Amino acid sequence: MDKLFIPYKALVLVLLSLLPVSAFSMMVKSQTECRATNEKFQYNCKVIFLQKQEPITGYSGLVGANMPSMAMAHSVKPVEFFEKEKMPGHYEYTIQLEMLGEWMLQYDISQPKRNRVMEKLTFDKTASKSTNKKHGHSDHKDSEHKHSVHDH
Repeated sequence: MDKLFIPYKALVLVLLSLLPVSAFSMMVKSQTECRATNEKFQYNCKVIFLQKQEPITGYSGLVGANMPSMAMAHSVKPVEFFEKEKMPGHYEYTIQLEMLGEWMLQYDISQPKRNRVMEKLTFDKTASKSTNKKHGHSDHKDSEHKHSVHDH
């Protein structure tokens, strides 16, 4: 019994060591841009869900938001996001925030399989900006594309 137990432990350790690599390769990321509407603290948002830098189609679910600095005090009712009809992999929604500042968006994907994607944005009077230090613009590295304050 003891001889069987040791190889079993080793097999479990090997499988667990491989888990982060395979889980990371399946990781879904979001790229969100929001623009203010005429309503106070309301934003029309567009999001692309990416896996291995490719847009993912067929998603449905809800997006909610809370302020990381005051999560219990400021959170908003989740709204549904919809895939754009003629732009597969591109989704949109309108969200009503409570104030300007840094918000953590929480995408709760229900179809085709359950997943949760988080993205932190800072909202001002006109738009949102990514709060992540790395924006993932490696594909623009050699171009003459200039980033403005309103990119993202």
